[in-house]
Amino acid sequence: MVKKLIKYDFASYLRLLLPVQLILMGIAALNRIIQIFEDTDSTVYNIIFTSSVVLYVIAIAVCLILTMIVAIVRFYQGMYSNEGYLNHTLPVTPTQHILSKLIVSTVFMLGSALAVFISLCIATFGEFNIELFKAGFFLLGKVYEACHGHLILYIIEIILYILIAEITGLLMLYFCISVGQLAKKKKILLAFGVFFGLYFLGQVFSTVVIIFVTLNNDLMIEISEWAEAHMIAFMHISLSASIIFALIFGAVYFFITRYIMGKKLNLT
Repeated sequence: MVKKLIKYDFASYLRLLLPVQLILMGIAALNRIIQIFEDTDSTVYNIIFTSSVVLYVIAIAVCLILTMIVAIVRFYQGMYSNEGYLNHTLPVTPTQHILSKLIVSTVFMLGSALAVFISLCIATFGEFNIELFKAGFFLLGKVYEACHGHLILYIIEIILYILIAEITGLLMLYFCISVGQLAKKKKILLAFGVFFGLYFLGQVFSTVVIIFVTLNNDLMIEISEWAEAHMIAFMHISLSASIIFALIFGAVYFFITRYIMGKKLNLT
């Protein structure tokens, strides 16, 4: 049954997002074709080229934002709208519902990011693209030499953090939507309120950290000196700590969402 839910969500995502991604590729290709006729002294060329760049940037924004919107809408519709009445009668646990939505949303968010990267390669195809890749590999080589082989571990940690942070972000949205359903009226308004409440708490936490750093300048200098002397260990500690914090927050969002879906479900 879970496989069927994932298959159904995949089909819904494809219908909505694949055309947008193909349009993004087309606009990138158009932008590259326009560059073939480059004539910086021509006013007409400059207007057309600038317009194509603006259109391309808008297409990237639409692709990424729409993917997030679809992820939110699919979870809300599948769990708390009229569609939710059917889904919650299926022999599927709340954990399986959350994981199925999470898997599909994560795959398509990564897919949209990949589509943006491919479109950038198309838009910059040619000598500039080749030189950019050469510069990238050259810098990676230098970093590899400086890190004494730790570069591969850094890359793994960074990729892992990005993946976990993305999943945590989705779980936070699921959490906000689920908490919103506890209200008898204006459920969506409460969900927005929870989201902005979390954002506000994040800003308060950042402010407290800045104040702490300002008031403990000597301690920060000592930490900076230690980090500079042990840069490799500092990078591993920083990335590992980021991963752990993301996992903790993701787990909190997941378990609260699962509890609401299993014990406090309110579809009225």
